[in-house]
Amino acid sequence: MEFGNSKAHKYNAVIQERIQTALDWLDARSTDELLAEPISNKEIAEGVELRFQSYDTREYETMNYETHREHIDIHYMIKGAEWVRWADAGTADPVSEYDPEVEIQFFGHPKTPHGKALLTDRHYAIFYPADLHAAHGMVDGKVAHNRKLCVKISTKVN
Repeated sequence: MEFGNSKAHKYNAVIQERIQTALDWLDARSTDELLAEPISNKEIAEGVELRFQSYDTREYETMNYETHREHIDIHYMIKGAEWVRWADAGTADPVSEYDPEVEIQFFGHPKTPHGKALLTDRHYAIFYPADLHAAHGMVDGKVAHNRKLCVKISTKVN
């Protein structure tokens, strides 16, 4: 399942190939192999970087939304569960300036309805640059520990 705005599919074949490269890499590994990866960053192809994460979920009210201008995010849950939320650009006020070094800008909660999905073991969500998104949300009001990958797909094509 991929949920998104149809405008997001205007990317060229190189970007689509990068997304498929990441998903194929993940499909070729078992959960145990993914859990054995160190908490670090790993480039697997040009324009495809894996960021292995380990963290506790948190309350929605404490979360900011974020966007990236030069990357597509694939949030891939290795083991755990969390709510991920998204909204269209322009539906929330910025709470920070864009930081080109980290390639991120933070926003408050959207003023209009937004989407929400439960991300569980071996499932993913793709967020395009126009998608405000917030992850790490607690499930059933309980803090839990997750192991996840954030795959960064560069939208820059040489």
